[in-house]
Amino acid sequence: MSILAYFNYPIFVRALLASILAGGILSLVGVAIVVLNLTTIRFALMHIALLGASIAIILSFSPVGGAMIAIACGAWLLGPIADRLKIDTALGGALFMTGSLALAFFLFYQAGIPAMDAFDVFTGNILALTKADIYSLAIVAVVVLMLIIVFYREIQLMLYNSELAETLGIKSKFVRNTILLVCGLSLGVAMRLVGALLVDAIILLPALGALQIGTGLTSVLVATSVLGLFSTVGGLLLALKFNWPLGVTITLTGVLVLGIVTIVKSIINKVQIHNRRDAK
Repeated sequence: MSILAYFNYPIFVRALLASILAGGILSLVGVAIVVLNLTTIRFALMHIALLGASIAIILSFSPVGGAMIAIACGAWLLGPIADRLKIDTALGGALFMTGSLALAFFLFYQAGIPAMDAFDVFTGNILALTKADIYSLAIVAVVVLMLIIVFYREIQLMLYNSELAETLGIKSKFVRNTILLVCGLSLGVAMRLVGALLVDAIILLPALGALQIGTGLTSVLVATSVLGLFSTVGGLLLALKFNWPLGVTITLTGVLVLGIVTIVKSIINKVQIHNRRDAK
């Protein structure tokens, strides 16, 4: 079956739309995660999602809905709690991670809940997305774009030097907490696409590649979006074309794109060094 024929199937159209939104927009939060050294935060939020799912199951509520609410609350509270304890945000994430995991398993034991029922929130299938999933993804994508547009200057200064931003009158803690919240929501909806174990392909890999070739925040964001689209849309099309597993193919495509960027950047650097030596 040709790729064009897939457009006759609503599940493919939803998957393609999700790939565009995730790769082109959600990947932008990866820049903040990498630059602010928040990579461990994603693990904390995943464990918080597990706690939220377990509470939701006890209350006969949707595990996915419970996980998303828990992620939003955890992401927003993480910064203030770290400030109150006077520890680094990453260390605060470690506290959240261990505490939420322990509490989740305590609830499993007390309520007699099969743990695997809650762990279902970590699985993802981009072809199984519902209209509600697409709406959620679109809302988070709009929030990400609005955050970047409205707080562009503040984010730029925060990523450059948070202490300098504070001295210039910018409410850096509020901006940081908002970034954490949006990062958490992005991670939550991204898990629905490829699963928790492969979510870095959408959130982190494009940003890692863009930071190698971008010269400023704008160019890094544009590069992140382009690389994210190559990874998600390209991975989706490759998976359908060759009947490969979707999440794995999207992830491997992201790794391949990052590898190509790294190699090309290395070659360019070597050529520039060689040209400088010749010029001398």
